[in-house]
Amino acid sequence: MGKPLDEASLIPYQASELVAGRLLVLGAHPDDDAFGAGGTLALNASAKALRVWIATDGTRQQGVAPDAAESYGRLRREEARRAAYALGIPAPVFAGLPDRGLADRRGDLDAALAAQIAEVQPELVLCPSPVEIHPDHRALAEALIERVAASRPEDPDHDLYRFLQIAFYEISHPILPNVLVDISAAEERKREALAAFVSQQEVRDYASAVTGLNAYRRLTLSGSGPVEAFRLIPYALLSTLSLESFRRSIGPSANTEGSRPQVPVSVVVRTRNRPALLREALESLKAQTARPRQVMVVNDGGAPLGNLDEYRQAWDLVVEEFPERRGRSAAANRGVALATSELIGFLDDDDLLAPDHFERLSRAWASGPEPVVYSDAVTAVYTAGDEGWTPGHRGVQYSLDYDPDYLLLANYIPLHTLLLPRSLFLQAGGFDETINYSEDWDFLIRLSALTGFRHVRAITCEYRQFQDENGESGHVPAGAAAFQEARQRIYARYARRRTEAGLARVFDRMRAQMVFWYERDFGSQGELAYQRESHRRLSERAAAGDAARLDLREEKRRVSELQTERARLMAENELVHARLADVFDANERYDRELSKMRTEVERLGGILEQIYASRMWHLHLLVDRLRGRR
Repeated sequence: MGKPLDEASLIPYQASELVAGRLLVLGAHPDDDAFGAGGTLALNASAKALRVWIATDGTRQQGVAPDAAESYGRLRREEARRAAYALGIPAPVFAGLPDRGLADRRGDLDAALAAQIAEVQPELVLCPSPVEIHPDHRALAEALIERVAASRPEDPDHDLYRFLQIAFYEISHPILPNVLVDISAAEERKREALAAFVSQQEVRDYASAVTGLNAYRRLTLSGSGPVEAFRLIPYALLSTLSLESFRRSIGPSANTEGSRPQVPVSVVVRTRNRPALLREALESLKAQTARPRQVMVVNDGGAPLGNLDEYRQAWDLVVEEFPERRGRSAAANRGVALATSELIGFLDDDDLLAPDHFERLSRAWASGPEPVVYSDAVTAVYTAGDEGWTPGHRGVQYSLDYDPDYLLLANYIPLHTLLLPRSLFLQAGGFDETINYSEDWDFLIRLSALTGFRHVRAITCEYRQFQDENGESGHVPAGAAAFQEARQRIYARYARRRTEAGLARVFDRMRAQMVFWYERDFGSQGELAYQRESHRRLSERAAAGDAARLDLREEKRRVSELQTERARLMAENELVHARLADVFDANERYDRELSKMRTEVERLGGILEQIYASRMWHLHLLVDRLRGRR
């Protein structure tokens, strides 16, 4: 075990600025923004664009009769306008969705959020945190997280999301913050804003609760005065996390392990001589909000597994131990043979599932119509060290919508992201036990001939790669002879299914991806150069004493922003270059495949021309005419 984290690594001991040129502030109810972030909004009053968007009509409250709900909602909305005036910001925009009904209107909520982001084009979004107690607060946060995290580079609106930062604020439930904003300068304005909500104060003393929370947040900071707390996260990080993993990282979650009903899923876990990793995999299954009904652990001829009875209370556990190694395919097939549930999932012992994996996939499967669903896995690299495995780079290597032609050339669906009916697995013939590598790819190609798949754009699991001190991975690399042999075997096996039109379409898609990443790289390089130059000039001015003639607070803010932007752009450039390398490699493969196919077409065309010109062909035509066939 590593050293325990100290306080400074868990909560800030310095105040930060939370400013942006364009802000979108989300609230579920007409008072959320003022309660949770009123001081920060007042400090951003001069922003180029600032919109407060309230999702519900605010008509529900304890003690309000149904026949008075409409007038009560109008009163709350008017109070929100008065609070905005006190803060010096524009009046809120009200969406009018039903109070306490956001969870049931997720389609409308998602569309409304997309429209707001498109209109405001924010750099920063403020939103109630996903660990809030009120169901509307949670629903709003979940909808925002799912929308932002699902954006992918090929989407036409991706530029609205790729630089976006989200700051989650607290109202009725504290979070583990990474940003503390000193709002002393706006203390009086926030007090006036809170006083505007007379109707809420008649229910309970919200103002005192918020004031007390803001006073408590000063605990790790010097000085005096109120402080607001936020959990700030950029798109680049949010897109590599599952919703539930992020929620549990910032505070107690209402969705605990096993809190949802079991799902009719049997999970096949393949293992061999990795007992510590196996337990980590099983713990990730145990941590599911919606646990599977059955888990089959198949030991492929490794050392005995020992006692796993501790997991029998979480699900029906079946353990199968091969006396000798039979291979990954045989282990998976045996696991499915032992399954009794309607649906099948997979998990190898060195991978992990996010807590909401089966909840998300089973919900997508139930909504149909495709009988096969798959999500995204984040690739996480772990490096060996003195204190065990240290997590390092995380990235989304594959996140592609279903394309059967693409699947004929490369596998972009990690096996543990998949959920499918057991009957379909058997109909497709299971895994080919003569293939040592890429058996999952071979199976997916056969499965795709039977039905379509649906892609759930969400990280729900982790594909782990372990590197030793020399950077060597335990996985078989794509360039290894065994891997290349398996790939060539699969190419040859399904050659007849590949068409020139399909190859050309996939090839065009890959070229478009390459152009996109080239443009991204060019733009990022330009932005990085600009930020470096701006940072250099600011440093020179400060060294020359010019900073003394500037507003020091504004100068520090600009320097901090530039440093943050520089770090972000450098990280993005690394991602771009890595993605370009992947695209180049894929394009080379597709070029070769397309060339082979065209050569084969030309060869067959030549054979046909020879046949058509032969005397035997003319004799065949004559016989057919005499028989009345032509």
